[in-house]
Amino acid sequence: MNDAPEILLAHHLKALKLPTFLREHQKLARQCAAEGLDHVR
Repeated sequence: MNDAPEILLAHHLKALKLPTFLREHQKLARQCAAEGLDHVR
């Protein structure tokens, strides 16, 4: 599996000083995947 998008996202979120989004992103991504939702929804 290619983790490059996740690493890049983490880098940008740190640069933008968005620690809460960085912490919650994985949890929300897993929840959306389980519910069959895409990133737009």
